[in-house]
Amino acid sequence: MQQLVQSFQGKRIAVWGDLILDEYITTCAARVSREAPVLITEFESADFRLGGAGNVAANIRSLGGEPFPIGFIGMDQGGDILREVLCRSGIPDSGLLAIKDFTTPRKTRILSGDRHTRRQQVLRIDRLNRSNLSEQHYANLLNQAEKIRKECSFLVISDYLHCSIREQDYHVARNRFNLTPVAVDSRRHLRSFPDVRVATPNLNELQRVFPENEFNCEEDYLQAAMGLRREINSEGLLLKRGDEGMILLEADQPPTRIGIYGSREIVDVTGAGDTVIALLSLGLASGADITACAKIAAVAAGLTVMKAGAATVTPGELSEALSIGTLT
Repeated sequence: MQQLVQSFQGKRIAVWGDLILDEYITTCAARVSREAPVLITEFESADFRLGGAGNVAANIRSLGGEPFPIGFIGMDQGGDILREVLCRSGIPDSGLLAIKDFTTPRKTRILSGDRHTRRQQVLRIDRLNRSNLSEQHYANLLNQAEKIRKECSFLVISDYLHCSIREQDYHVARNRFNLTPVAVDSRRHLRSFPDVRVATPNLNELQRVFPENEFNCEEDYLQAAMGLRREINSEGLLLKRGDEGMILLEADQPPTRIGIYGSREIVDVTGAGDTVIALLSLGLASGADITACAKIAAVAAGLTVMKAGAATVTPGELSEALSIGTLT
């Protein structure tokens, strides 16, 4: 495992998907308003981080890999800030396509609490793109993807909003140019991306894929996950189950149960799935088998959820955790 972490250095990974700007506004709770029964908070600070496919890229970069994001952003303030955050993180923006009438997706989280307590999220405001994109825009992004693919040994599809990559784009890419090995994480459209190395649904996403199913016990989830793996013809399917750990399903293999790393007292689950798929892509690009990749991804996710907001993990943190900790 320690050698695997070291092998992440310099691995070039394309990340095709929906880049989201995460904004964190930290405030201090002051008093209740006399005008209405609402809390008045005093502004303390604002911070911007990479969300969605951007957080996958940030995790890859933090662990020593070289991510190349591919996706749409707007010619707006959010797009400018997102580029600045990418630049500060050492991530290139050459694969991004800026569009005039496109709203850069932004999730603003308002954190508040007493001056001497940890701030907690009290409100989230989402700004999403509602305008239609032309087929020419998608064709231009495909051209960007083809250029990036030539520079990378692995591709992550991070489909949060079903905007920057659609089913038809994926199939056009497969037919037009040789896609590198693929790992996919999709909120609602896993069936749109067949023939991949690994897919990483969570329990809610699996339920959305099979809305007609009754999920009353673990066996129901397992049967659905095995059916989905066969349907999309993935080499492996890693079912994420929150504080119950993960289950890896492979062809002609019994399910492999992978426990959680660390405490069940979780600080923030934001972006934990991004950490998982980032570790899987780095591990697979380094030549490791899926089981080893899934186990090291579980450790990294355990470290991530003990941090506030969409967080990343460093090689030092991961190496230390591997040397002293075990999965439960």
